[in-house]
Amino acid sequence: MLDQLLKMADGPLQEMLAGMNQDSSGASAIKDSLQNSLQKRVAAGDTAAIQEMFSGKETSPDAPIINNLQGDVSQGLMDKLGISKEQAMGIAAAALPMIMNFFNKRVNDAPQENNDIMSSIVSSLQGGQGKVGTADLLGSLLGNGGGNGGMDLGGLMNMGKGLFK
Repeated sequence: MLDQLLKMADGPLQEMLAGMNQDSSGASAIKDSLQNSLQKRVAAGDTAAIQEMFSGKETSPDAPIINNLQGDVSQGLMDKLGISKEQAMGIAAAALPMIMNFFNKRVNDAPQENNDIMSSIVSSLQGGQGKVGTADLLGSLLGNGGGNGGMDLGGLMNMGKGLFK
């Protein structure tokens, strides 16, 4: 489920990488590294990054959650892209707040509240099935083209809006 959500950030990630004179194909490495890091954290009972991602509040580049994720994501980038530690840290430092705020903005733009998204993502990261089915989520992301899709994109982002008020 998280991988499907992260696909939504592909365009902005590619633009960010191009602006940093990096190969835009690194967007998939960023998403994979972030997903792996989040999966490890959720498996250990730490949902702070998921909460931040869907809090609806601006995430600053020097936020503790960014610092916590940066090491894992940087290591993933070094492994996947074969880049230096300095390059990987720079990319992670730019990408992490951008991704967090990409989703936070969508939560803020959502017309109504729904409390299912965090528990669905956490459940899927733990290997279970979340409250929102993957087919429905994919359908909502693809404009109801990929599943039964009982939600529209606004409905998807609404799911996180009321979680952390």
